Amino acid sequence: MPQNAVLVLGIGNPILTDDAIGILVAREISNRGFPGVDVEEVSASGIEIMEMMLDRSKVIIIDAIKLPDRKPGEIMRLGEEDFTATVHGSSPHGVNLSTAIALGRQIAPDRMPGEIIFFAMQAEDVSTFHEGTTSSISKMLPKLVSIVQREVLSAPSK
Repeated sequence: MPQNAVLVLGIGNPILTDDAIGILVAREISNRGFPGVDVEEVSASGIEIMEMMLDRSKVIIIDAIKLPDRKPGEIMRLGEEDFTATVHGSSPHGVNLSTAIALGRQIAPDRMPGEIIFFAMQAEDVSTFHEGTTSSISKMLPKLVSIVQREVLSAPSK
């Protein structure tokens, strides 16, 4: 059973340049030590992440994203409804995050968070093996940390 009602979840790979965005933001939030908040870093998706969300009141997910017509460093705040088009039926061993959340809402609705918020930052490079982000992302990371911190502080305490 989770200790705290709020989970901040940084998704990514810390050795794939900008794919580390979620991990780096989660680390900074963890370093700030907010009471009543758990912070996790994961390189997985799907069912594993859905299980981490169980019994939380609020989950804040941070990840890198690559969309057409977006500038590197652009920050997007998304809700579950923004991912409904990506929900699909498949083997539970390889489902994407949105499908896993939808599945969780079906099989354990009373244990899923009341609120799931996604913060995504447009990445520039997610394929080069390198520990560290590109300069355009490095400049914007403090802003994303600040946005996530505001969201953390707006969560009702346990």
